[in-house]
Parts: sequence; structure tokens; C-alpha cells
Amino acid sequence: MKKLSVNIIRIPAVLLILQLVSCSPYGRDVREALRYAGDNREELESVIRYYSRDKADSLKRKAALFLIGNMTWHRSYPAEAYAEYCHKIDSLNLAVDDDSTLAAAMEAMSLRYAPELEPVYDVRTITADYLIRNIDYSFSVWENTDWLQHLDFSQFCEYVLPYKCVDLQPLTLWKEEYADIYRGELDWMAPVSEYRFNARMAAEAVQERIKDSVKMKRIPVGYTDVLDIRTLVHLRFGNCYERSVLGLMNSRSKGIPVTMDFTPAWADRNVNHHWNNVLSTRRRNIDFEPFRFRPGDFHYTDNPYAKVRRCTFAPDPLLLEALKKDRFIPPSLMPALFSKDVTAEYGKNTDVVLKTGGRKGNRSGYVYLCVFNNEEWVPVDIARVRHGKAVFHSVGKGLVYMLAGYDSMHMQVPLTSPFLLDTRGRTVFAGIDREHLQDMHILRKFPAFGHIYAVRKYLRQGRLEAADNPRFSNAVLMAEFPEWDLLAGEEKIADTTAYRYWRLKCSHDSSSDFAELYFYDRSTGERITGTLVTPGMPVRNHEYDTPEHICDGDPLTYFAVVRDDRWVGFDFGRPVSMGEVAYIRRGDGNDICPGQVYELYYWDEGRWVLHDRQTASRVYLDFKDVPAGALYYIKCITTGEQNRIFFYENGEQIWY
Repeated sequence: MKKLSVNIIRIPAVLLILQLVSCSPYGRDVREALRYAGDNREELESVIRYYSRDKADSLKRKAALFLIGNMTWHRSYPAEAYAEYCHKIDSLNLAVDDDSTLAAAMEAMSLRYAPELEPVYDVRTITADYLIRNIDYSFSVWENTDWLQHLDFSQFCEYVLPYKCVDLQPLTLWKEEYADIYRGELDWMAPVSEYRFNARMAAEAVQERIKDSVKMKRIPVGYTDVLDIRTLVHLRFGNCYERSVLGLMNSRSKGIPVTMDFTPAWADRNVNHHWNNVLSTRRRNIDFEPFRFRPGDFHYTDNPYAKVRRCTFAPDPLLLEALKKDRFIPPSLMPALFSKDVTAEYGKNTDVVLKTGGRKGNRSGYVYLCVFNNEEWVPVDIARVRHGKAVFHSVGKGLVYMLAGYDSMHMQVPLTSPFLLDTRGRTVFAGIDREHLQDMHILRKFPAFGHIYAVRKYLRQGRLEAADNPRFSNAVLMAEFPEWDLLAGEEKIADTTAYRYWRLKCSHDSSSDFAELYFYDRSTGERITGTLVTPGMPVRNHEYDTPEHICDGDPLTYFAVVRDDRWVGFDFGRPVSMGEVAYIRRGDGNDICPGQVYELYYWDEGRWVLHDRQTASRVYLDFKDVPAGALYYIKCITTGEQNRIFFYENGEQIWY
């Protein structure tokens, strides 16, 4: 995932208003680049003349025109200052051990260099010598590299030829400088004929020797992007974007046809995601997250994608058109300016035709397909409005979307109700039935994802015992928790006997992990608390061996009960008859947690309407008299960021 950059492209006014009619032999894009190059025009024209001398260079001339024609909007950090900045960041990562100290030092270093790292437009700074050297070198790599022989010219232009992998990368000889470092097992492949021409194997080989060195922690740190291979290898903070940039640059410098794909926003959770993709020699293109997954391993196989983009050197024509016309595209689509839509490669999809209506958000002529990111509707695709309709191609199925536009103040305006694009490709718009009210029983504020199931062996059973002494001699079994309830629940206690001491034990040989335990008095129904009692076992790991976690009100901490000697108990100060005991298993913190405050919303007439606010007293919420048939949104306002939309059908939350 990658936070959106605040470094927005400033559109030169001359480029927006100047319409020059020319008899130039070049295409429109090249003419625009030459016009905007200003004093640097001669450098670009000399490259074209250089490759126009000989018919043998006709393909190189086409390559030069491709680069120049798509160069206008590309910018780069000043190379000298940027190299110095990366060297400083690299030194900090190698010298500073403490994470918080390192984070502060990196942010300070980034601020120090910010005035020197103002991006400059490539067309106004690139030299003819640099461009010619890059073109000649790239053709040599294409012609002499076994695992590039399956690429056609258009693929070569996008994934081998460009002098940069991502925008803002400085203009250096990075391909030549990085060609002989971090090669991994690449040079060992040549004797094996099956591997020599295999682009996927080449992509895998360059990861093998450095994957154990890349240890980026997902800690949010604010600093100028690092686009230098040597620094990225040592970078201690990073996420999928930094790893993907490293995988991309390292592969491309060896002539391996690797791309960077991304989704502008996940459709069923927050943030976005980046990864690599290799243009495979024999079979389908293969996606992978470098240094976490091998090319060919499963990479978020079941996660739904609304839209997937592939980074390119050429800008997306429609996004560029909207940017020129409106001087605006939504922030979530700014990183997509240099990309193309490849959603069709990633899953079940269909085209969607939507009526746009006549609202003010439609005045610019462009509308946006949005997904919900836990807090707001985020644009993931753009379309022109024609005859009151917009067509979106290759839209991921089984997800909820909304059509939106932007007004003259760049404020988002909903143009339709949210709608489900179901797995058969049908659009089902959310409505609201105020005449029919329903009660809702809410168990969570966010869907349960696979990382909960992955630790299922630690989430089994458990037993509740009671006694009249703190040693729990002659303890009585009061309740057993379900064998396979992986989330939260509540158990009624049939035995009405009052006991002062109650404890949680394991039911089997392996551990059973609980985040929270809640007791409810039989006579009042109120939650009661006791003083912690333990057998004095040693702490092996503070993450799961701290008994206080079982009653700290934080569902993200947990305690593991194991065998007979690792249990946790409560002294209530007097004999108590319990009516129920509730529990939250070790998990993601998204079960309903007593004491926290929740809000339930429904979508109506272009906005979220608050239905009710409740402080949870149990591990569930009951909302009364909710309008039926709407799209709903449950939100915890006490803590956390994972709040999700859902439909409510047959007494169950259906998450999207």
C-alpha cells in the first residue's frame, strides 16, 4: 500500500492554451513535447535527426519518437541532489538501530533535502546524449538477452526501452550501473536450456540472493520516495510499494520484462496495493509481490479487484485528457496517470453502462467509478459521459460501487446510489424501504479475513471452571466454549451455584488463545469484574503470556491458556452466580467489544444517515427499527480504522 503523494503535477498554462497548427512530420504528441521543451527543444530534435540518418535505424527512430512523444508529463528529481539524499538515507538505515529514532531521522533528512528535490520536467532537462545512450543500450539488451526474445516492439517500448521505471526517478544511467549487482542466481541459469529463455525464472532468480536482506517494516514514515536500488535493499521501513519498486528496478536493470501493477484502492478494505508482474515467456503473465512471494506462488488469489492498473511510460489517454481539460483528476487516480487498465488479466469482470443524470458533478464530461475504502468513496476508474451514459470496461464482479462526479470546487458528488455488481454481472442498486423497518443483530464491524483462519489451531474450545478456593481444588466445570468458534460469542451457564473464584483453562494439549473474557451476573444481567488470579507461571513471551491481556479491554491483545499449568482466573470477592460468560478470541479486533461506542448508518439520497449510536455492553449490538433494503455502514468511533459496508439479509451481515 502506498499513501498518495502530495506532490501534484502543476499544469503549465502554455500547454493548456496553446494549440499550434504545424506541418511538422512528427505526430501530435511529439509536436507537443517539442513545443513544451522550450530551450531544450534542440536536444530532442537532435535525437530524432540522429536516428533519421540511416534506414537501418528506423526502428530506433520509432523508439525515440515513442519516448519523446510520451515524455511531456514526466518529471524527475534532480540527479545530483537526489543521489546525495539517498546516500544519507542509506547511511541512517545502516547506522541507527532504534526504529523510532531512525524514523525521526529519516523524516528530518527528507525535510532538509526537500528544497533541493523539486521535480523538473524531463522534456526541459534531458540531453540528447543521455537519450541516445539509453536507446542504444536498450536495443542491445533486447537483441542479446535470451528471456526478452518473446517481446514484440510495443512491449519492448513499454518494458525495456524507458529510461525510468516510475515517474520522478532521476535521469541516471541506472540500467548500466545496476546491471551487475544483486543478480541473485541469474547467471547460474544459462547452462539449463529450459531456463535460458524463461522470463519467469529470470524474475525469480534475481530475488533469491537478496530476499532475506529485504526486511521492510510496515511502519508509517514520512519521507521522499527512495528510487535507488542500493538504498532500497537496506531500507528498514517500507510496504508493498517500496518492495515493488525495488523488484521492478532490479529486474529491469537486468533486462527482465517485469512491470509494476497496482489497484488504486482495494474494493473490500482500506488503502491500495502494489506488486510486480512478469511478462511470461510461455504462459500467462504472472503476478507476485517481490521478496514475499516467488513468481508463480499464490499472491492474494482470492482478493477481489475492482480495477488493476499496470505502470507504463505512456500516459493513460483519458486521464491525461481530463487532467488537461479540468486541471484535476481525483487524488486516487493521480498515480494511475502513467498506467493502463489490465483488470481483464486478474479475474471475473464485465462492462458496466450507467446513466449519469443531470447533476452538477457531471458538468465536466467525466465521471468516476468508486469503491468504499472504510471511510469514503474512492475513484478507481474514469469514463466520458456520452448521451447521458458512461461506459466502464472490465469492472470486477461481486463488489459494491458508486458513480460519482466532481463539482467546480472539486468536491465529490454522488451520481447514483451505491450498487452491487454481482458475480453474474448484474447491477443491483441499493434502495431504502422506510415503510418496512427491521431489527439488526450485529456481531462485527468488519469482515473476517483469512489471517484469522490461519491461526485456527490456537482458537479451539477452552473451558470455564469455578471453585470456592483460589487454588481451584475440586473445581467445577461451568461451561465449555465451542470447538470451532474463531471469533466471539456468549455461553449461558446452567449451574446456578454461586462461586467466588472462576477461571479459564485449556481443553486440550495445545494452547487456546483468548483476547477478552466478560462475566454477567445472573440476577442483574450486568457485567461484573474481578481481581486477576494466576498460578504464577513464568512469562515466555509478552505477546501472549501476559494474563492481564484477558481483561484489558483491548481485543488486539491476548492470553494463551495451555495445559493445566497456564490458566487465568478471577476473584470476585464474594460468591457470584453467573448467567453468561462472553469471550473474544485472538483476532483482528473487529468483533463488537463491550465498552466501545458504535454508530450504524444507512445510505439515503447521496449521503450516510446516522441511525443510532450505542455503547456496547455485550459482544453484539441490537439496533431497532432500521429502514430495510439499504446499504449499511457500521463504525466504531472509540478506536480502530476498519469499518465496513454491508447489506443485511435473513438476519446476517453480507459484507462488501
